[in-house]
Amino acid sequence: MAIPSLPSLMHIPSPCSRLQLGFAGATGEATPHLSVDGMTPLGPNLSHWPGNRTPARWRADLSTGICLRFARAASAEQATFLGDAELVVNDHFDSDGFGSLLAVLRPDVAFAREELLLAVAATGDYGTWHSWRAFAIDRIVGGIARPDSPASGVFFGITDPDQLSLQRYAWLLENATAVLDHTGQWSAIYATEMALVKGEIERGLAGDLERRRYPQFDLAVLTSQGGRHRMTLNTLAGGYRVLHVQHDADGTRYRYHDRTESWFELVTFHPLARRDLRPLAAQLAVMEPAHDGAAWNADAPTAPIPELYFGVPSGQAYGQVTRDLRPSQLSVEAVVAAFAAFFASPSSP
Repeated sequence: MAIPSLPSLMHIPSPCSRLQLGFAGATGEATPHLSVDGMTPLGPNLSHWPGNRTPARWRADLSTGICLRFARAASAEQATFLGDAELVVNDHFDSDGFGSLLAVLRPDVAFAREELLLAVAATGDYGTWHSWRAFAIDRIVGGIARPDSPASGVFFGITDPDQLSLQRYAWLLENATAVLDHTGQWSAIYATEMALVKGEIERGLAGDLERRRYPQFDLAVLTSQGGRHRMTLNTLAGGYRVLHVQHDADGTRYRYHDRTESWFELVTFHPLARRDLRPLAAQLAVMEPAHDGAAWNADAPTAPIPELYFGVPSGQAYGQVTRDLRPSQLSVEAVVAAFAAFFASPSSP
């Protein structure tokens, strides 16, 4: 799927002037193309996703960083890599995808804001706090078509998800300087959530979140009274394996997650390899059989953010935290000991 015309982008220098913006959704993209951030089955690819086809010379921790390196390559090298590509596409919508497309289609804008774009991409992909501005821009990208967005009217009536993603990318590319340099005008999109996360992080640093680290397993156990935002947990964990113990008035809830850093193909740092959490869920289920519609459940390690939790069995969309957790009858000591023993044991081949 390609955007019919982007007159305001056509005059902007790009690695290859023939590239037009497209989007590869569930049906793929037949037109020869360069895929960025995500990964279509064939053709040149610049991505940090598992199994990507990015040349070693351009690899980086974030797809935005990869595309910035590609955008700095010599024109002849770019042309050889692109082959007969006519479009540049992503297959999903997020801030790292936006930064990647911006680097390819508007490198002048991207180069001048490189550090910011990388912080925005890390905020979105890693779910961690980097700065208020990076948080704001990540949320602006994700929420630009929301009803409370000043730009919502641009997207009114678009019901096809792929077409909506394409139009959002097109609008963001055309209005990139306004979004990146004048962030405050979009505060309706991000202000409430930002205040929540900043407050939680500040209170957590002040001691209202108990933090225990098991560095040999890269495991962090965070204990709170009531729920906490996923970004708060990731930012304060100090580890890539995170168990949240949530004390509520009706009991204690447990949710573990592997952070996305251990799913992406990274260059400058390498979290410990993931373990299949399903055997651990089975062990916990022996200790506490299912009751009241809830059970111990775990995702496969191939999920971008696999969880192990006690609650109602359900799926969960990537990047969402929507599962219905229920109070467990197991003590904190028993659950933490089970996790520690599991990670201390040899992994299966």
